[in-house]
Amino acid sequence: MMKYRLVATCLAIIFIGACAPFSDELMHRIDEAATFNNVQASPEVYENKTVLWGGVIIETANRENETAIKIMKTNLDFEKQPTDTDNSEGRFIAVYPGFLDPAIYEKGRELTVIGTITGVETHPLGDIQYRYPIVTAQEIRLWEKQGAYRPVYDPFWPPAPFWWHRYPYWPYHRYW
Repeated sequence: MMKYRLVATCLAIIFIGACAPFSDELMHRIDEAATFNNVQASPEVYENKTVLWGGVIIETANRENETAIKIMKTNLDFEKQPTDTDNSEGRFIAVYPGFLDPAIYEKGRELTVIGTITGVETHPLGDIQYRYPIVTAQEIRLWEKQGAYRPVYDPFWPPAPFWWHRYPYWPYHRYW
């Protein structure tokens, strides 16, 4: 019996590890000191450091032999998926060496990037000149679109009289 529990535990760990969105090799190279605020303040110090950043796509532009994606940086959850998309630390540009279709990598999609800091580009943002840290992407993860929430109306809950909640309708009526 103990053997089966050990095997089941090992298999569970393997399956959980297999679901990681990025390779272990790149995850071990991430420099924890290269936070967004530190890099934006002095990008030359963190040049060629590996970072894991994510957020919401603002704009995707194809250049010659690469694609530049402007991203509004947000926090990441335990799966490395962007969360709290109403708060941002700032913006950065992820440069992917190759073609990415702007119709797929469109405004509003969530994206996570592992890459190296390669400098800064300055672009107008309203009335100011904003300095965008540049991340040359080694791996990217485009997350699925979030579906619209549609509440399900249940005619038997809660205003129905008590006699409606009898078998065969109770407790299965909520799962139709």
